[in-house]
Amino acid sequence: MKIYHETNSFLEECFHTLEAPVPPPSAIKQGKGWVLRYDEKYHCLELAIVQKLARYISGLNASLLLLESGYTQELGAIFRTLDEFQEDIVFLALPIVGGIEITETHKKYLEQFFQEEFDNPGNAILSTQKRDTIPRKKIWAVIANSGQSGLNPHDQREVSRTISQIYSGYVHGASCHICDMIGGDPLHYFLSGMAGTPRQAEFAYNYWDYTYRGLISVVFAAKALGEAEIVERGYKFIEYFEATTDDTGSGDPEKLMKKVKRKNA
Repeated sequence: MKIYHETNSFLEECFHTLEAPVPPPSAIKQGKGWVLRYDEKYHCLELAIVQKLARYISGLNASLLLLESGYTQELGAIFRTLDEFQEDIVFLALPIVGGIEITETHKKYLEQFFQEEFDNPGNAILSTQKRDTIPRKKIWAVIANSGQSGLNPHDQREVSRTISQIYSGYVHGASCHICDMIGGDPLHYFLSGMAGTPRQAEFAYNYWDYTYRGLISVVFAAKALGEAEIVERGYKFIEYFEATTDDTGSGDPEKLMKKVKRKNA
């Protein structure tokens, strides 16, 4: 686990460099209390990228704590959020570094992202507004059509859909996933984590992917925010991470997709 702790510390260090130029939020009166909010003039792609990256890195830190304690069910739920946070970072960065025009999907996303949860903060029950979130399929379409993944749009959308489905059952509590809490002799539910069981090893194997995608997300965010030094440091750390874990995220996307299709056939 040492390399994961080291990587998470690196990601935090990079994030603090990226957030430094961003004007801080101000305290505003809301209901009976005060909250921190960014001025509307800063409601842009770059700020949304910083905030999504904050959630990704925080979630990765939380995931490592759960992994070490064997709480695989809860870990699966966080993995599901990390899937979306990483997609959001790529989606938001594309008009800046991906050579595409900002789309209506981007504009609506930003509008809804910065929207308050309640239009009557003093009484949530009397609030009337609803958060009309952007369908995930529209975000997948923008990413797929950008041509950045190396896959054709159809296959990229299928990859996104599949990733979204893998851990969805952990969020909603599907029976097939809850059954993964059962083990031992006699069979019983593990209610205090599954440390020492094959489930912990399984999720330890999957944690590599989320750490690697965290590194990719930092590089993507740094490119969008114009932080060339972080981009360079990010690429060097990715090489170090691959060498230390003896695993790599490289490969021809089209060839990998064809291999998967042949295997399934």
